[in-house]
Amino acid sequence: MDLFFFRKTNKTFFKPTFPIVSFIQVSSFYLILFGFTVLNNCKGTEEQLDYERTQSVGQVNPEEPWRFSPEFAMDEKYGTAFCANAKEVGSGFTLFLANHTQFTALQVLNGFHRGTNDLKNNDSIKKLRVSSFWMEKNDSKNKLKQDRSKDIELTKSKFGKQGLQVLDLDSKFEGNVIRFEILETFGIGNTGRVCLSEIRMGDVKKENFVPHPWVSFDKIKRTISQFAKAERHAYGFKQMVVANEKGNILFYDQGTILPVFFKSDQTFSFSEMYGEGDPTGFLPSIVGTYTILQSTEEGLELNLSYFDNGGIERNISWIFKRAEVGDEDYENFKTKLGTKFSEVYQPKTHFLFVLKEKETGRTFYHYELPIPK
Repeated sequence: MDLFFFRKTNKTFFKPTFPIVSFIQVSSFYLILFGFTVLNNCKGTEEQLDYERTQSVGQVNPEEPWRFSPEFAMDEKYGTAFCANAKEVGSGFTLFLANHTQFTALQVLNGFHRGTNDLKNNDSIKKLRVSSFWMEKNDSKNKLKQDRSKDIELTKSKFGKQGLQVLDLDSKFEGNVIRFEILETFGIGNTGRVCLSEIRMGDVKKENFVPHPWVSFDKIKRTISQFAKAERHAYGFKQMVVANEKGNILFYDQGTILPVFFKSDQTFSFSEMYGEGDPTGFLPSIVGTYTILQSTEEGLELNLSYFDNGGIERNISWIFKRAEVGDEDYENFKTKLGTKFSEVYQPKTHFLFVLKEKETGRTFYHYELPIPK
């Protein structure tokens, strides 16, 4: 007897044009196909790496991230490296991923491979701890739940590609947070740094290491390019300090002039402003010390510490940057000068420095210092 749908209309039953059994069979087929596709996609996600950010411990010169940041151990270039203080216990870095991943092996290029002398003069890792964690994205406290951890021994590295080591972890590591911790070094070298040029996650298949691909390698490259911009700001600041050893430097805000000193001994002074403009509510002449809080593509954030006339210690933040064509501050400066821009400033031969009070946003420009040839 055929199964059929029916409805009652004028006491007549109507038979459908397709049987339920066929509908169920077709539906089951698509359900299985959908499930297979989802599993396939999940598997692909687990074998891919989606970079989000890194966090380092013991990194050498963390205020200068363009030198030895963790991203340099993931940029697929042998001549760059993550470097940390060789004497600091627990140095290393944590990789935060935007997705869940799993891996069973590592490929490591131990040491600093920019050149043979760099490999010789810097320490390399003897024992490395690798750990995987789960972190809920919606957890405001970013609590980590550990998956597993293992300490592995590395060998002294040979220079270049021949120094690559494959480390079979003998178990599956899963999570979206991966931590690499340096436990021991070989103790060679004279720089006080321990370095790791490259590290990749993957699996060993048919006796060969198969790395997991980055689906967001452009993010790593973009982060490194931001380091390059930060380096240009820092270089400009060093040139200003060198010039300040010979005398003050004048920063301008249209008709207002602000003489400044930044010395290599971490002292600074702002002389009293003069010229046109209304300095009401602005800082008086101050003398104190400065600290570079951080260096990013947006500029150097400086903490200025000084005592006011009442003997109370004050701390204020300023931003220093080297502005270049296309920057917002560059365009603002160009707009302020108007038709005088090409007469006053030569971008091919001179720096354009920007000094901005972070709280108020008031901005001053210096454009008279030549770029060293």
